[in-house]
Amino acid sequence: MRKPEFPLCWFNRHTPIRDRAKWDGTHFISTCRFCGSGIRRRSAGHWHKDWEPDHEGQPAWL
Repeated sequence: MRKPEFPLCWFNRHTPIRDRAKWDGTHFISTCRFCGSGIRRRSAGHWHKDWEPDHEGQPAWL
């Protein structure tokens, strides 16, 4: 039985959509299940708002 989840997005503690998490070379990135913002995993179990947002239109090597 799973415990109920409480969204902590206002405190910068997000919950990822785990089956959509991807590795970008330095961190796992995903989307928050509750607020829909881009998030990165800082350490095991600690997901925070993305501090390196992807800039569309720029190549990945820049």
